[in-house]
Amino acid sequence: MSPIHSKDIGREGFAMATTLLIILVLTVIAVGAAWMATSERRTSFAEGVHMEALFSADAGTEASINFLRLSDTPPAIIEPATLTVRNQGDTPVQDDQSFSYNCRFVTKRPKPGWGIEYLDYEYLITSRGEASRQGQSGVQVIATRLFREGY
Repeated sequence: MSPIHSKDIGREGFAMATTLLIILVLTVIAVGAAWMATSERRTSFAEGVHMEALFSADAGTEASINFLRLSDTPPAIIEPATLTVRNQGDTPVQDDQSFSYNCRFVTKRPKPGWGIEYLDYEYLITSRGEASRQGQSGVQVIATRLFREGY
């Protein structure tokens, strides 16, 4: 057996401390990477739910515009206090998505170059979309439709 020198004990201690420090640094990096992956997953899920809710709200806006487009005459006001012409409650889109909208009359004005019997009717469409229980989004649009009065 060879005798142990005090110089060798210092090297073994240094090697042990260095190894522990490297393991600590690698552990911190691994925990940070796992935390970032989990955070990215949550963010990605939330963004997906928000986009589904936004698409649902857009579907409500399109449904309201289609209602105005298919009207032969200016729609009658059904709620005089708010000038609402159409109020569509929760309408399912698919799975856990739905929309609702409110269409309100804003104003009417002559259409330049069309004569006095042609009027542009302006409507404010407010649509709300939902996806699952967590996602909600809203869209507001001003829609204009040309109608001929006295026709």
